[in-house]
Amino acid sequence: MQFESIEELLEKTKGLIGKTFGEIDKQGLLNTMKNDKGLLGKVVETGFYGYPLNNSAQADFANLGVELKVSGFRTLQKGDWSAKERISLSQIHYDKIVNEEFDFSSVITKSRNLLFVWYEYIKGVDKKDFVIHDFQLYDLTNVEPIIRNDYKMIQDKVKAGLAHKLSEGDSVILGAATKGAAGQTQDQPNSPIKAPTRAFSLKNSFIRGVLLEHRQGQTAQLTTQLAPETWVWNKVKSYKGVKQLDILQIIDPAYVIDKTPKNLNDMLIRRIIGSKEELAKHEIFSKSTYQIKNIPIEHDYTPIEKGTFHTLNINHFEDTWEESEWKIFFEESTFLYIGYIGKDTNGNRLKNGERILHCLFKVTFTADEIQSFGETYNLIKKAIEQNDLSQLPTATKYPNIPLVISTKGSKTGAYELFFAGESKACFMFNKDFLHQKFKEAEVLL
Repeated sequence: MQFESIEELLEKTKGLIGKTFGEIDKQGLLNTMKNDKGLLGKVVETGFYGYPLNNSAQADFANLGVELKVSGFRTLQKGDWSAKERISLSQIHYDKIVNEEFDFSSVITKSRNLLFVWYEYIKGVDKKDFVIHDFQLYDLTNVEPIIRNDYKMIQDKVKAGLAHKLSEGDSVILGAATKGAAGQTQDQPNSPIKAPTRAFSLKNSFIRGVLLEHRQGQTAQLTTQLAPETWVWNKVKSYKGVKQLDILQIIDPAYVIDKTPKNLNDMLIRRIIGSKEELAKHEIFSKSTYQIKNIPIEHDYTPIEKGTFHTLNINHFEDTWEESEWKIFFEESTFLYIGYIGKDTNGNRLKNGERILHCLFKVTFTADEIQSFGETYNLIKKAIEQNDLSQLPTATKYPNIPLVISTKGSKTGAYELFFAGESKACFMFNKDFLHQKFKEAEVLL
């Protein structure tokens, strides 16, 4: 089937709405290719558009410059749609990317226009019964400057012999996602260390934003001028060397300080950078996974307090690690830690309110670190399934693993309440692990 225009292609695509993959599958691929990760896309290509199976390097609708992407969404409690996964683009060949030019790479030549076909993913339902609900055409040239920068960052790391240090969190939209079997590696140039096999992908956080805007009938333009960490640091760097309470007095002179608020750092973030709700609508953060945290540190970057984050719910641990949203979260997330000096020159701890704003750390995670986070996830999952609090991976029982479970707020009965379905627990990074990450991190001063 040949289409002469994008309008003709979209008119044809309307016929997918309301159909199941079982109804479309004319070649019986659902039975013969069950383990193929691109199975549903191949069902649509062959059964609906009439294209033969192929592994062509060209776009699916090459004459129109359109690439087909069949992707799932989950329906949230409030009825909103949330994209289920990242979108894979093409394999990263470490030996080739070092000499490749972005303008001639398959990342952009094949994917400038993406035709998303959206089906509802429901856990436990057979693939043949998934229903297609919507489609959209997305023009990647809207964000091409950001993708170009992301591509260069990945390329530069491979050129430096650091492919084994790649992380999806390094970039904004274009990720270097692990691909293939767990632990699968390949050779890289300029280093004897084997690196995890990876593929270029559009990060899940970006795809969620694309779908959300489509559903809301909006299009937010992402800035092409600043990386998110630079944007955040530009907001706070004028307060470098200033005590917390003095910062509060500067930005909110009318605020009466009779005692130091317990949530002082959160107050400062909201006033200087914005609330979580405001950031979620911001052009820089609307399609990315950035966690902005505060932490008191020593002069050598040793954390003084626990690195807790993200309240947990028992329902977060129903899927296997490989299928979990937590795996994607850690793969794609960038943690931006605003560091406050928490000790004076004599080594005495400074009280909350007296700590001095110093720097910003950009922290991302390697494949090995994410694998260790999966071990923590599986320990929590096992404890829940066996209803056994003693198996939870706390810092006391597991002092040497990077990620543990901790209490949120009051400690009394917090884990019992977590097992009962209340959000009274959270994740926490080991202090030694965070210290090492801070020493390795990109630091804005």
